[in-house]
Amino acid sequence: MKDFIKYTFLTLIFVASLYFGYTLYLSLKLTPSSEEIKFACLTFVSGFTFAILISELTISKLQKVITTYKRELEKESIGGVESFSKVKVLESKIAVLEKALDDALNK
Repeated sequence: MKDFIKYTFLTLIFVASLYFGYTLYLSLKLTPSSEEIKFACLTFVSGFTFAILISELTISKLQKVITTYKRELEKESIGGVESFSKVKVLESKIAVLEKALDDALNK
């Protein structure tokens, strides 16, 4: 719902600016020259290209950070599994040694 309101507001601003420009054109007979139109198109295209490049760079950096974070989580989980298995082995060794000690004391 928030996106709908935001885009509706932006559309209204765009339409209002077009209406304002058209009324200026009708009242003052102001028309841009061909050089101004070329400059405006060039500015728009270069700005759009720059925005795409910046967003791609940002996305690639974020993807690298996410992959390194995933690797760290995998290493930690593998380390956790290894330490859990080591604890189990040590507990079984302790149980065997306790049984051997009890057998030795009972003889």
